[in-house]
Amino acid sequence: MKKTFKHICALLVLGGTITSSAMAQARPALTQDRDQAGRNYYSAQTSCNTVTFGYCAVTFPTPPAGKRLIITRISMLNLMPAANTITSIDLRYLNGSIIAFLNSQVNPGTTPTTNYTVNESVFAKFDPGEVPQLITFVNNNNNFQMVGIISGYMIDIP
Repeated sequence: MKKTFKHICALLVLGGTITSSAMAQARPALTQDRDQAGRNYYSAQTSCNTVTFGYCAVTFPTPPAGKRLIITRISMLNLMPAANTITSIDLRYLNGSIIAFLNSQVNPGTTPTTNYTVNESVFAKFDPGEVPQLITFVNNNNNFQMVGIISGYMIDIP
């Protein structure tokens, strides 16, 4: 009887251990999605109205330390004094590598301007110290106005 009682106690202890470890595995871990795009929305706008040697460039703030900027959308408006003057538009690192060439659409403007708009999806990343820059190149040195908007989100850099 003593032996049987010891066996029953041992089985109860073993069964309790298995049950409690199985219960621990069944509980979901608490997590936080800090990198979700909707939680860390980013948008910036800047403009340029001075053409120097055939281009107009705008720069945006660099991401803060510990963050990465993901750009997902670019919108631009170029008010040109004449049609067929834009040679290219691009997103790049400040005075550096081109990340994306952007397509522009001609829209009727109020006289005497021709409106060129950009509204494109992109996927580009900028780490701290990397400055986003939009540049419109033209085939003359006439002054024009440009407004650039970038939007996306920030994520933590591990």
